Amino acid sequence: MSNSGFALLGVEANLCRNLAAHGITTPTPIQAITLADGLAGRDICGKAGTGSGKTLAFGLPLLQNVRRAKPSRPTALVLVPTRELAMQVAEVLGEAGGKEARVDVFYGGSSMDRQVKSLRRGIDIAVATPGRMIDLMERRLIDLSDLAHVVIDEADRMADMGFVPQVNKILAGAGPDRQTMLFSATLDADVAVLVRRHMNDPVTHEVQGEQPTVAAMTHHFFLVDPSERLDYVERMSSGAERTLVFVRTREGADRVAERLRDRGVAAEAFYGGLRQAARERALRKFSTGRTSVLVATDVAARGLDVTGLDLVVHYDLPEDHKAYVHRSGRTARGGAEGVVASLVPRHQVREVVRLQQVVGLETGIVQVALADPGLAGISRGEECSSEPVEIAVRTERSEFGIQRGAARKGYRGRPRAAAGRSKRY
Repeated sequence: MSNSGFALLGVEANLCRNLAAHGITTPTPIQAITLADGLAGRDICGKAGTGSGKTLAFGLPLLQNVRRAKPSRPTALVLVPTRELAMQVAEVLGEAGGKEARVDVFYGGSSMDRQVKSLRRGIDIAVATPGRMIDLMERRLIDLSDLAHVVIDEADRMADMGFVPQVNKILAGAGPDRQTMLFSATLDADVAVLVRRHMNDPVTHEVQGEQPTVAAMTHHFFLVDPSERLDYVERMSSGAERTLVFVRTREGADRVAERLRDRGVAAEAFYGGLRQAARERALRKFSTGRTSVLVATDVAARGLDVTGLDLVVHYDLPEDHKAYVHRSGRTARGGAEGVVASLVPRHQVREVVRLQQVVGLETGIVQVALADPGLAGISRGEECSSEPVEIAVRTERSEFGIQRGAARKGYRGRPRAAAGRSKRY
């Protein structure tokens, strides 16, 4: 499609011009299948991954149909799980809407006074995190009864972060006669609760394979001594332009980033407890290449829009298979391939094998010498000289609901290992 593709889907000429001014001339698949229903006011349940273009899939209907709002009474609301995603959504809406739409963001960790003043001036589309929206409602600083359009973005992440009760409370304060659009990378049971409770005869749209999948990534699982993890990060990141390193805690993020800087690596920490200005500065430096390594907690697993990310490293292993996919997907955006490396202590070997089974990977963990030249080039697809790790496999139920004895032998779809034996992977 040319830019007329947006017009053919029903997008008004002024919005088409704004899109063209920012180099957007072709609807993405998720936009192409949802825009007509969104513009017509239908409730939409969309399955779309990060980087798929879903912001404009719901944003263009909002911009075209939203009514002018009275002070402190927005007529459209977009709920997102993180402040970073809130800022990105507001930026996209601002670019597409031009000067016609009044859009602002509302999230914790920033000035409440500024946000209240913005509301009192009049905001048509409010982009907000659940916590800040609840705060504004409880202080009676915002009235949601005029809402005609609601978007629940990254609904699965909302559920993972425990925001479903807050979303329910927020939407209980909104008028019943509204359009509701929900977008999510997965449409699991937790998301289904939101669909049943808050949507009216929704049309479901899904673009197969659009969200980051394990198949779009090359996965490495290295057995390492915990004391050597920093050495492996330094080695692997030396051959990449941008490396995102995941740790469990904010203290760990600060510690790893500081130790990398001591070794001459340009690294910054990124986590929820940082002041907003510090978070924005760290992300800006990473996005522009001034920093080559960003050490982050799971707050960065969803919602960050960083192009050209070469490598994701699981310095601390994720809590579950969902977190693994969310973290890893940072390096497989918009159909691009990605490279992921997990640093596996020996006491977590079986846990990792179970994770591999759940996400559909060939099971296997290898040992690679730190001096191996391939380590510095794994982000470019270079191979390492490795030795498979011997794993004792026992049959018992795991927390993922599968049997430990179901591990596969080797890497190419060979027969599964029998339960109760030791196998080399």
